[in-house]
Amino acid sequence: MLNTWRLQLLLQFETLGTMHRVGEVMYISTATVSQQLSILEKETDTILFEKVGRRVQLTHAGRNLAKQVRPVLNQLEQIEIALNDTSDIIQGTVRIASFSSALRSILIPVVSQLVKQFPQLQLRLTELEPDKSIPALDSHQFDLAVVAYFEKPQMLKQYDHSLVELGSDRLMVLVGEENPLVQQSAVRITELSEETWVMEPDGTYLSEYTQNLCSNAGFQPHVLNVFQSYSAIQTAVANNLAIGILPKLAVTEQEEGVQLLDLQPESTRHIYLVARKPQASNRSIQVVMEAIKAQASLVFADGYQNNKRKKIDNEPQRSLSFNINKNYSLIDIR
Repeated sequence: MLNTWRLQLLLQFETLGTMHRVGEVMYISTATVSQQLSILEKETDTILFEKVGRRVQLTHAGRNLAKQVRPVLNQLEQIEIALNDTSDIIQGTVRIASFSSALRSILIPVVSQLVKQFPQLQLRLTELEPDKSIPALDSHQFDLAVVAYFEKPQMLKQYDHSLVELGSDRLMVLVGEENPLVQQSAVRITELSEETWVMEPDGTYLSEYTQNLCSNAGFQPHVLNVFQSYSAIQTAVANNLAIGILPKLAVTEQEEGVQLLDLQPESTRHIYLVARKPQASNRSIQVVMEAIKAQASLVFADGYQNNKRKKIDNEPQRSLSFNINKNYSLIDIR
């Protein structure tokens, strides 16, 4: 009988790509990971790993084994969840990863309400870029992830995910009141070639997407300012130091002196709530997912369109409402 813990290490390696990262996630040394995976090779009498340059990667047989055992381990996890999920009390810890603008407008209001409604439920939030959230979800570092992509990402199809599309927004051009573009309601990307820009750091998904938009339009943006904070980006624009591009959800609290222009051609960002399929059967996670869906419906119905963040605690007449296992829609990504 194959050792399930070693098989879990195999799946972690497939997801994370290095034995060092597997060790970090599993709280064991890299040497222990390497030793246990070597034992797995002996148990299966199969070469599962090969060296390519300085890196170690799965062989074709290793990838096939991972593909075969993943649904089995998911079923075992689902059985374990069902056995442990017998209390009538909503309790336990739910760990959620989210990108910045959804964290502020959706996740924090949800957590604020749920911790009052369910005192024995602990919710942990972590700000994380979408491209890092899904591998972290699949390696069991998180139970839920809120991610956003301008195109439907292949990584959501890679493993067995439960997926809910929460809504969508589009990219907006931010200009200061002294910028001549302020007279327009919409601006084409080609009209921004001579502007001074403020952007997020290289490597973030929004910065890379914006750089690609400019490159496809035939120019490289003159980036003079680099900020991680969306509020700092807006302040720079308000003081006429630069122009910027942000998703509309990111400017739900529009700073005075900043004008939003529609970007042409339109770039739409789709926002998803993702869970590993076994976790989606857990009642505490279901409660959190339904609350996130309810808050997102408020935000995308009229919240960001009016540039005002919804503060549920200050609007009791519009409090979150949801029912477990009622109107609960999941799209299985295979």
